[in-house]
Amino acid sequence: MRLTRLAMLTLGAAFSAACSEPSNDPTTPDVPPLAYVRYINAVPDTLNTTVRFTDQVQWSPMSFVNVPFRGLGQGNYQPTQAGSRKFRVFTADATNFSTAGNTVILVDTTLTFEAGKYYTLLHMGYARAGSTPRQRIVAINDVHPNPGAQVAVRAIHAALGVGAVDIYATATATSPISGTPLFRNVATEAVSPYANVNAAAFATQIAAAGGTTALAAAAAPAGTAGTTQLNPIAGATIAGSVLSAVAFPASPANSAGARFTTPGIVYFIDKNPPPTAP
Repeated sequence: MRLTRLAMLTLGAAFSAACSEPSNDPTTPDVPPLAYVRYINAVPDTLNTTVRFTDQVQWSPMSFVNVPFRGLGQGNYQPTQAGSRKFRVFTADATNFSTAGNTVILVDTTLTFEAGKYYTLLHMGYARAGSTPRQRIVAINDVHPNPGAQVAVRAIHAALGVGAVDIYATATATSPISGTPLFRNVATEAVSPYANVNAAAFATQIAAAGGTTALAAAAAPAGTAGTTQLNPIAGATIAGSVLSAVAFPASPANSAGARFTTPGIVYFIDKNPPPTAP
């Protein structure tokens, strides 16, 4: 009896010790330190683009595929293993979005991502030969604020060819521009700090620095209030939202992709409000 009891105790101790060790089971892999990245296509004169991380498959974003000009890679921020990471941006084949369809390399670069941080990979510039500035990746370290009962918004100026701009928050996209700019004299490629605005409908308009003639305007998305069953979706009317308003250029006459005859503004969600308490 004592031998049987001792054997059972030994087996139980061994099982407990095994459960306390890190698992190498392929169904529960160890998760490395992660950063979070997203991709925005601001290149106005070429085809849609696809991003492939080429140094490793595991813990790499897999969904920045066939991204149109003025578009966001699917899924917004995607987790990726932190550290030095190599990736390429290709033109997207119109019929084959697999790896085999990636033919023309636009960008081949390596960037370092720190664990726990968020990054926007802004692809901007011109792809066509002889056009300047040349297309490249601008890596933006996104530090998301907590606007509390308000909404935080920032501007990213990727509108090539229009020079420095003043950026106004107005009631609607057609409201006359007046008063003090939300962001003043923002240079091309610059990223403004976040500014808090009231949680209510608003638009942003850009004008040449010192001017009041709108070069582009767009109303912010309203957002969706949360419930006890569904999380809120960020927007102008939803407190706690964090948004980026990105100014894009017009498409040049030799563009091979989507055509836009004027500069434009597109909003992207940087951070959704916290979930509604049950």
